[in-house]
Amino acid sequence: MKSENLPEKNDEKIDENLIYEIRGMQVMLDSDVAYFFGVGIKNLNLAMKRNKQRFPEDFCFQINSKEFKNLRLQIETFRESTKGRKYAPYMYTEHGIIALVGVLKSDVAAQASVEISRKFVEMRKTLIENSNLILMATETKRELLEFENETNRKFDEIYRWKEEKDLPIDKVIAEGKYFDAFDYIINLIGRANTNIVLIDPYCDKKALVYLNHKKPEVSLTIYKGPHSKLKDEEIALYEAQNSKIKVIQKEPLHDRYLILDQNECYLISTSLNSAGKSLMSIIKIELENAKRQIIDEYPL
Repeated sequence: MKSENLPEKNDEKIDENLIYEIRGMQVMLDSDVAYFFGVGIKNLNLAMKRNKQRFPEDFCFQINSKEFKNLRLQIETFRESTKGRKYAPYMYTEHGIIALVGVLKSDVAAQASVEISRKFVEMRKTLIENSNLILMATETKRELLEFENETNRKFDEIYRWKEEKDLPIDKVIAEGKYFDAFDYIINLIGRANTNIVLIDPYCDKKALVYLNHKKPEVSLTIYKGPHSKLKDEEIALYEAQNSKIKVIQKEPLHDRYLILDQNECYLISTSLNSAGKSLMSIIKIELENAKRQIIDEYPL
């Protein structure tokens, strides 16, 4: 941003893209500060040099040639603002900009410094919010990994239990016990009060038999994979006899989930089509971040 032919008062809004992160500090380019202060770049930096004791390194510093080159390559606004400059510019932190007001003794500079300070505050808030998001994402990733490890451990126990007890195939293992598959699944589906979401890559009409036991007022959404054998005429027949359902094809789908009322989430070891034909397990997902991520991924 050039500071030639400056008006007495500059009403242009300060763009947050003019604030850069350099050496771990938020700074503005001398030419941009000069523009908003209504003075020339040389006069601005001369005022700083004449009062050097007021401008320690954390108030103002001159970038080196390597930093100058890299910033020009990486940041378009910096490249535009320094076009035609041979020497590395000075950078001013928020404290340095406030100190400049004291040495320039300009009403325009004083007014502009208030707006610049507000922009620095906004930038700090954005950085804090982004840091919190990164921390949340890291925590979610940790919990998802914990959930995956715990799920694998539970499945290993289930398969070992199956071999030791020689359980019949029409059973479902859940809550540390085993139940009749049909009874357990229809009771689980009957618990929903507002909505059900089934994620089942190989869902077919047999799954609709179980879902038919939901309460009449409960909405139903099914996510199926490209190899699902659920046909349009079967969906139409179900709607004619029961209530409208939403069927969404999505890929890739690997795992199978049952979500009740956008609150409870269950991991199912095999497709609902196989219930009663092969031993299956149903695990309730307790980790809040893992559960919420699955629910958000499969909306109603």
